Amino acid sequence: MKVNIDDIRRAIESDREAFEKIYVSIYNDLLKMAIYILGNAEIAEDVVSETVIDAYTGIAKLKEPEKFEYWILRILTIKCKRKIKEKYQIINVHNPNVSNFEDFNSGSYKSEVDNRMDINEALIRLKKEERVIVTLCVVQGYNSSEVSEILGLNSSTVRSKLNRALAKMRKYLEV
Repeated sequence: MKVNIDDIRRAIESDREAFEKIYVSIYNDLLKMAIYILGNAEIAEDVVSETVIDAYTGIAKLKEPEKFEYWILRILTIKCKRKIKEKYQIINVHNPNVSNFEDFNSGSYKSEVDNRMDINEALIRLKKEERVIVTLCVVQGYNSSEVSEILGLNSSTVRSKLNRALAKMRKYLEV
């Protein structure tokens, strides 16, 4: 996620156009992460919208513009956790019909699409916290200390949960 620090500073000072630039640059990354966590594109779009609205209304309170990325990801993960808690009957991680990853399955080869679906299915089978950690570390490229700051966990806990989650995914993919 690449955001111009000057845009963040201007957005903190209530510059609407600067926030629009930020929104355009982060929307796809937020949506991908929400889809990986929630396993449903429609719900993910709602959560991203709520996240952006909260970020827009609360950005003036952000004291350190350099921490914007962590701040918005923290808002997103909290919203995802709440949505899972609220709608647990709708989101059944063991039901493959729940996953809606059309945006990620537009590969040129059938095998590539199949591989992506297998990986997405393995990801959906993880517990919500494991999905969040795998998404942040593997998909978004954060290291364990950054993820620990975002999620409020110890960095060694993040590493061990990541290793266990990846082992579960490997086991599922081998079958």
